[in-house]
Amino acid sequence: MKRILLFAVFGMITVLSVLISCQTENKTAHQNFISGKSNVLVCPVHILCNQESLYDTLISKEIVAYLNGENYANASFTKICPPANNVWSHNEAKMLTTSVDLFIEYVKNNPLPENTYILYLEFLKGGQDKKIIGIHYCVLNNKGEIAMKGLLNSAWDEFKKVNPKTDEDCFSVFKNGFDEKMKN
Repeated sequence: MKRILLFAVFGMITVLSVLISCQTENKTAHQNFISGKSNVLVCPVHILCNQESLYDTLISKEIVAYLNGENYANASFTKICPPANNVWSHNEAKMLTTSVDLFIEYVKNNPLPENTYILYLEFLKGGQDKKIIGIHYCVLNNKGEIAMKGLLNSAWDEFKKVNPKTDEDCFSVFKNGFDEKMKN
């Protein structure tokens, strides 16, 4: 019981940290993106597993198919890999903020065509059993403005529904969270 309460408190702290410390979505960029008429470049998924960092292009290509299949955007795969945040923190919101900052800087220094968005995802795994800790994602427009971002972990229903164990499960968690954001 104490463990459940501890996880609930930790989850609420994480949620509050995200709301307070992270950059906010640009309302205009968000509205333009959810209109469904945008081109989206999908970067390889960054997987941070303990102190190891790698990229998954297969999941990225599945994300392209998902975005196109749902008519969310005209998505395509890109080999563009923004600088990865490989620094662990006990504050997952800080990790997301650092990742988003690196991503924004990259897009501002490497202009994209007009009406083009770019999507970057991170799957976080930790511990000896490489437990899935969280899924982060961010969509930026060609000016580096945040159209959409998300932090999904055990505090969120989208994560709990799947209880992810694999990269495919992480993709399912992402879809759950992304679908919710596309409704708003």
